[in-house]
Amino acid sequence: MIKINKNDSIIDIIIKINNCKQKEIVLDFPFWHPILHNHTSLKILKNKAWKKELILITNDKTAKNIWKSIWIKYSQLWDIDLLEYNYTYFEYLKYLLKRYLIEIKQIFSNKTPDIILEYQKKYSTGSSKMWFFLLWLIFSILLLVFIFYFAVNKTYIYITPQISIKTKSENFIFREAKEWDIISNDIIKLTKISKLIYLTENFWTSWINEEKLTRSKWRVTFYNDLNEPVELILWTRIQTKEWIIYTTDTPVNIPKAEVSSTWWVISWKIEINVTSRTHDSKWTILGSKANIWTWIILELPWLKTNKDKIYAITTEEISWWNDNYIKKLTKEDINNAKSILEWKLKQQALNELKKQIQDDNKNNSVNFDILWIDNILSYTDFKINGEDKIKVWDNIENFELSWTIKITSYIYNTEKVLNQLSNTIKQTILSDTEKLLLINTKSLRIPDIIYKKDKPLEIKATAQVEVFLSHNFENEKDVYIERLKNSILWINKDEVQRILLNNPKVSDVKIEVRPFFMKNVSKIIDNIIIKVVEKE
Repeated sequence: MIKINKNDSIIDIIIKINNCKQKEIVLDFPFWHPILHNHTSLKILKNKAWKKELILITNDKTAKNIWKSIWIKYSQLWDIDLLEYNYTYFEYLKYLLKRYLIEIKQIFSNKTPDIILEYQKKYSTGSSKMWFFLLWLIFSILLLVFIFYFAVNKTYIYITPQISIKTKSENFIFREAKEWDIISNDIIKLTKISKLIYLTENFWTSWINEEKLTRSKWRVTFYNDLNEPVELILWTRIQTKEWIIYTTDTPVNIPKAEVSSTWWVISWKIEINVTSRTHDSKWTILGSKANIWTWIILELPWLKTNKDKIYAITTEEISWWNDNYIKKLTKEDINNAKSILEWKLKQQALNELKKQIQDDNKNNSVNFDILWIDNILSYTDFKINGEDKIKVWDNIENFELSWTIKITSYIYNTEKVLNQLSNTIKQTILSDTEKLLLINTKSLRIPDIIYKKDKPLEIKATAQVEVFLSHNFENEKDVYIERLKNSILWINKDEVQRILLNNPKVSDVKIEVRPFFMKNVSKIIDNIIIKVVEKE
């Protein structure tokens, strides 16, 4: 086969034919080579081939009648998708324009090809040249419209799916077994675990004999800056910023403030005797804290407004407090101590049991946890030490109690439960329209018990876990995706973006239309391509 270049003249082709030693001379012509449309040139090539058979290979179909008339065989190559495989959009447009300019030039010149002359003779009138040009121009415009609006116009929709959190569950059977026992794979083994805890705590007695207690007392000066009198009843409370409380020894009326000739407010002052209480506002015995210095401000705690208008100041030291009092142990002190000690002991027992499980998991590379269901934790072997050493109404300020407790529970392999849950979610629960993003292993819980048996312990319960899902926009066979594409065909891309952002399954969207000057999405559903962009 002889390859003919687009710039080869008839002399170049004759030289190639003479150098060809094959029985058949096959000439591969490029599209729209001038020799293909020249009757005389083709006849010369036929003669030069002499007894050899001359075959033309080309995808130019316009001159086939010329080839037939001089008995030249030809093999016609059908047009392939030049736009997709050989040319860019602008190169193909340039190619078409160049082609039509050549045709127009030949139509209006004296070198009109024979095929065009035959067409003019058969179909044309006096203005056939212009009509022929217009027909080709209209055909070209329609071809370009088809290419850009149907073959080329594509829409890429980059969707960030909305993530939804769902709870997936499955029923499991938990059964108590020894470490060396072998049980079925569909049963979760329960292992019994226990720990003995010991705790000692010191407690204070609360009751004191106030008859032998000497409290602090002295005078304070009250100030009234209000324009109205203030009446204080007997035992009116006043306190310092440190919550030390005093009470007035007598009722008193404080006249209103006076205003000077220059409009200055002159406070009305009055001295009142006060006595400290045994406890402060937090119910702690005051002790020597009730002895305070001069120029200490005391407020009325029950006063909500005008605290800066009515107040007291110590003009002298308040003293006389002594710690000569007696504290006694009450039954209530013992009961409160037991309740506090029991609560602290259970909390410490549970914390130490969790720590032991964590240490075992780390050392053995396993993942066990307590089966958190009702009454799975039990506390036994209660033993209190020190109660026999104290009696109600003993004159003591504090006492000590010790308590021993044993905590018992059951642990299971959470990794086995999570693996079975994950397999169920992936194989049976999820549909083709959903895409699994993440299984939150920390959300594993046992909320429901179906039945429970003792000796040995067997529990059938529901295990739940949270999973993060999104719609599977990558599934091209999804009916929902097909309906979504049909609803946005040939719509302005800004409107399409608004529609998609209102879709509950879409978190964010970006639309890209090609070619760039198109404002609407593609009219062909197969040219709308959805791509998924994950959240960062």
